[in-house]
Amino acid sequence: MYHVPVTAAYHQSVWAKIGRTINPLVHRHAPFLKTPLSAVQRWWL
Repeated sequence: MYHVPVTAAYHQSVWAKIGRTINPLVHRHAPFLKTPLSAVQRWWL
């Protein structure tokens, strides 16, 4: 059975901060990276 790490909330807030910073840049300059980035985020969370 999988247990969520104690630091899960911290990691989610860090990912949210990274996403708010990087997503607009990806949409503007490299839209082809959107799918791999979202896949990595889903895997990480």
